[in-house]
Amino acid sequence: MSETANAAVCPQLAAKEAAGLKDLVIVDVRSPIEFECEHIDGAINIPLDTLEARIEEVPRKGQLLVVCRSGKRAERGAYALMGRAFQPKILAGGMLAWRQAGMPVIEGRKRLSIERQIQLVVGTGVLSGVLLGAFVNPLFLILPGFFGAGLTFAGLSGTCALGILLSKAPWNKLEAPVSASQCKKSGCCN
Repeated sequence: MSETANAAVCPQLAAKEAAGLKDLVIVDVRSPIEFECEHIDGAINIPLDTLEARIEEVPRKGQLLVVCRSGKRAERGAYALMGRAFQPKILAGGMLAWRQAGMPVIEGRKRLSIERQIQLVVGTGVLSGVLLGAFVNPLFLILPGFFGAGLTFAGLSGTCALGILLSKAPWNKLEAPVSASQCKKSGCCN
């Protein structure tokens, strides 16, 4: 299916348009860590990789809006929901666009994002491999080749093995899953 056909099937809402809707149900499909860092008030966090298993947690009343960081995961989540007879819309541009539009967010504990962790690991690996290959042994040039192959695979498949691995690291774990309502009650995001 083409990008144009996808856009027609799964409508998008701009941040200001979405903020003005009543009876809006927001499903945030980002990881719990991303959600903990910042989210839209009242959003429900159901990570994309658990959406199918937790589909019963998605309310059937109100206008359903699917949100992620930039809109790509939200699109995949929206298609999964459409397959279950929901009529979701996607927040165009995701949380990045929401913030850019000046819309309010609930902020929590700041952490280094998985995306930045990936950049640090890959950058360090490539730089180390090149320096070691140039000054110690040319066989170390395999290391930058390995990272290049990994990035190529991630770009082609939309799946980043390093990101999945880093998301399971102990420093990227929450003490307990946090929902928007729990966050407001405990004051962790204020």
